[in-house]
Amino acid sequence: MESVVTAAGKGTRANLPKNMRKEMLPVYSVRDNKIVLRPVIDVIINKLSNAGIDKFFVIIDKNDNGTRDYLLSLDYKIELIYQDKPKGYGYAVSLASDYVNSNFILNAGDGFILKDDYIIKMINYFKIRKKSVISLMRVKDPSRYGIASIAGKKVLSVVEKPEKPETNYALPAFYIFERGIFNYMKYDELTPAINDFIKAGNDVYYYLIRNSDWVSIGRSENYYKILKKTYNYSENILKK
Repeated sequence: MESVVTAAGKGTRANLPKNMRKEMLPVYSVRDNKIVLRPVIDVIINKLSNAGIDKFFVIIDKNDNGTRDYLLSLDYKIELIYQDKPKGYGYAVSLASDYVNSNFILNAGDGFILKDDYIIKMINYFKIRKKSVISLMRVKDPSRYGIASIAGKKVLSVVEKPEKPETNYALPAFYIFERGIFNYMKYDELTPAINDFIKAGNDVYYYLIRNSDWVSIGRSENYYKILKKTYNYSENILKK
């Protein structure tokens, strides 16, 4: 299975310097039985590789030389896709349509599922259903997220940051899509494309994860919490 990782954002909320991107901020990880610091995007690709993914399309800003050079130094099969203008998450994902040849995992470059077994279970669930699967998590402030309405095992609809959310099931940025989703990528954001995909009669299932198992680089004042969470997780892995 292929994967698409979006890493073309500017990192505005993180208050980073002009040439620094959120996906390059270090977090704790375990490599060779040691706790190490690695950029977020490195951790994402490593986790996906551990789950059996062997091809990575990474979307970056055309002027982001730092991320480009780092990715090309890694020992993975990575192909870079360059975004020439910032237009939203959906637009960034649409750039991969000429590259992806099969069903694929989509992961935002500034967040990841902490537990590797969740990723593996979600991939296996996709293989059983043979339909798109999106991750969901319960949140306290759903108006800040893309939100899903569900019934049974299926997603009925999704909406981006609704003023009056009907549920508290938020969409962390980890999805497993059928390639046909690209036919609906006509928006700057991803959520309406998913909703159109569902309305067209395509079944979409969900996999529920805990809010605490999603790591996302957001505002600068919360970054220390990410470091603490990833360090504690790494330490627990070594204790097993």
